[in-house]
Amino acid sequence: MITSESAPKEQPVTADLCDWVTSLRASDIPTHVLQRAKHLILDGIACGLVGAHVPWSEKCIDAIDDYEPAGYCSVLDTNKKYGPLAAAILNGAFIQAVELDDYHSAAPLHSASVILPALFAAAEVRSHGSQKQPRRAVTGLELLIAAVVGFETGPRAGAAMYGAELLSRGWHSGPIFGCPAAAAAASKLLNLDSEATESAIGIACTQAGGLMAAQYEGMIKRVQHAFAARNGLFGALLARNGYLGIRKVFERPYGGFLAMFSRGNGREPPYQPEEVTAGLGRVWQTTNIRVKLHACVGGCHGQVEALERLQEIYPDRFTQANLQNIQSIRVALSEPVFAHDGWVPAERPLTATGAQMNAAYIGAAQLVYGQVLLEQFDAAALDDDRVWELIRKTTCVRDEEFDQPNHLCGARVTVKFADGVTVEETVAMPRGFDPPITDEEIREKWRRLARTVGDDARMQRLEGAVLSLEDLKDVSELFALIRG
Repeated sequence: MITSESAPKEQPVTADLCDWVTSLRASDIPTHVLQRAKHLILDGIACGLVGAHVPWSEKCIDAIDDYEPAGYCSVLDTNKKYGPLAAAILNGAFIQAVELDDYHSAAPLHSASVILPALFAAAEVRSHGSQKQPRRAVTGLELLIAAVVGFETGPRAGAAMYGAELLSRGWHSGPIFGCPAAAAAASKLLNLDSEATESAIGIACTQAGGLMAAQYEGMIKRVQHAFAARNGLFGALLARNGYLGIRKVFERPYGGFLAMFSRGNGREPPYQPEEVTAGLGRVWQTTNIRVKLHACVGGCHGQVEALERLQEIYPDRFTQANLQNIQSIRVALSEPVFAHDGWVPAERPLTATGAQMNAAYIGAAQLVYGQVLLEQFDAAALDDDRVWELIRKTTCVRDEEFDQPNHLCGARVTVKFADGVTVEETVAMPRGFDPPITDEEIREKWRRLARTVGDDARMQRLEGAVLSLEDLKDVSELFALIRG
């Protein structure tokens, strides 16, 4: 049990956060932050449209459709509608389905897969109305402001627990940090007052969890961020009708959110509640959310890019014919990424989920195929002899150099050849850190993905609707395009 001597002093950070959430207006948010938020929404929708059609997503909707009654909430790229909680699960599962969605490198979570499903469902709850709640249309600007609330809350909840430290201990950090983020965003969209928002966050946080062992096999890893979306939405819906949740959930030393998920981390202090509200309204975490260019775990992007550089610098060494001359590959990673992705594959082939979470496979795929995109995780690639020969030659190690702030996703790759030549490349921060991926690059990614899932006219209208959200009088127009 955390003693009064070791526990941080109780600070009113939960109430302070909720006051900020309820008072936030568009005029309080810098223009570039609103612009970035629109692009993050666009990227999340793109990932969800693609992710809706992979086998594990089809299996998920088949299972839910078998027991869940029809409802009024939209699901990406299908005309089927479900109740709010089921719709949030499906949309979150689809956005996270192919590991192309955003990530926050310091406090690891996939924001779009948590925030968008909660907001989409909350918007349709509000516009549908009920016996106790009148129908009220949701504007695009309201959706956008609520998204910023979620984008800001998740990383701060994570920073209060030392960010990636949870990953090192085997927790799936995103579904944990994502619960208060989804609750805050949904509360904002449902116009809850500060006290009800605090209840919503408390209800969401008591549901938080997620085991990182989900990465090795099965399909459930794809759904775990969706759990956070559902939990936050559920908290907001209960609080909307006066149901009381946990108060002071961030700062409680006994049974509180930060206290419990920080147990056993060996830190002093074990958690930092002040980080929940640090820089609110001044430092915008929305701009620190990274957009993926590779279809794999964000922690291995530095490794992929180090190998890309080696292939460019030494093209003769890395031809397909000469890959057999590689004697060994050593990959140095940060502590949380090594714990998360540096494991040795015990079975062949890996599942697509396992491959996207495994540094040895990811590096081998880059060497064999020259890229790490969706096709590198299809059945043929997962059992490719060339890939597995390189996996067996790969050793991952932890290097403290990459444990410093903003370097967690960096890597050093050392390749030794049979003739004794050794080449090495270090990437301290993969593309998208400094400078970040541009809005134009996000739009280019959207268009590449959109071409694979829908007719051009619909995709162009959808892009236009998202990028002009502040002018949209009723988001039902957006949802019609999302459904297709």
